[in-house]
Amino acid sequence: MMHPLLRSALAAAALLACPHAPAADAPAPAGKAHAAAKREYVRYVGDDKRGKLETVIVTLKKDGAQVELVGAVHVADPEYYKALTKLFTGYEELLFELVDGQKMKEELEDGPKPAAKKKPDAPLKQGEFPPDENDTAGAKERSPAFKIISVMMRGVGSYFHFQYQTEGIDYHTKNFVHADVSMDEFVQLQADKGESFIDLMRKAIEAQLEVGTDRTAEPKGSQLLLALLGDSSGLKVAMARQLASAGDIVAEMEKHGGTVIITERNRKALEVLDREVAAGRKNLGIFYGAAHLAEMEKDLEKRGYQRTGERWITAWDIKPRTEQKRPASLAPKE
Repeated sequence: MMHPLLRSALAAAALLACPHAPAADAPAPAGKAHAAAKREYVRYVGDDKRGKLETVIVTLKKDGAQVELVGAVHVADPEYYKALTKLFTGYEELLFELVDGQKMKEELEDGPKPAAKKKPDAPLKQGEFPPDENDTAGAKERSPAFKIISVMMRGVGSYFHFQYQTEGIDYHTKNFVHADVSMDEFVQLQADKGESFIDLMRKAIEAQLEVGTDRTAEPKGSQLLLALLGDSSGLKVAMARQLASAGDIVAEMEKHGGTVIITERNRKALEVLDREVAAGRKNLGIFYGAAHLAEMEKDLEKRGYQRTGERWITAWDIKPRTEQKRPASLAPKE
């Protein structure tokens, strides 16, 4: 069985951002069945050997304005980010999640700055990690939570040969609008709430104990054996199932006042949405971690928005090693 701390850490990692073609719209269920149905924002479709981790795109409408909630996982197949990039061109504006992401928009508006002369990196001490060149905030400005989550997610991405979200998405795109807090705001909100990374981990562990363990999502012996033999597809399946079930843990964590990571950042995103809709925008997307979307959709419904459809996009296309397309350099020569 996966240790509760690891499972909880995975759930926490699904909350933060540095994130096959979309299917046709499916009509939303109506009436009491719709209200009673449990909504999913990440799902795994497949068996123990092969399958797909998918994220949702939810369409909501109100008074002629359309908003689509685009769920994200923060490490995925490169094709996932290519499909999202194509999707984003269809929005009048794309509201995006990224703590301190306003700095990238400022760079776009002000133009590129002269490159500073890079000092040689000091030798790494034992246990240290190399600096993240894609990091938009200096190490001194960052919350410890972001350091830990970033290292954890990059480790997962490297092991499974995934692409990291900030490498697959061009956040300098002109229709992108920052809809998240700055690092200073994040740190201040955590201080005001008395929230630390240790507190979040404690909440995650307590939530997991409350929700219980899904035994079907635990890695199986055969999957671990295959990983030792060089085929990580079984572990990908187990990881995908963990992510698909993390929503219950997140919902439990958000009880009793919520968290800065979800509640306060969602509030900021919807403040930006209200501002843009008031300015006359009619076709918007909100690109946020899938763990944010359950609470975000509830808040939009309170504002009068109604769900009109959903569709799904593949983030991880998992196949056994023997079925994976090999690079040309590894293909047998004729």
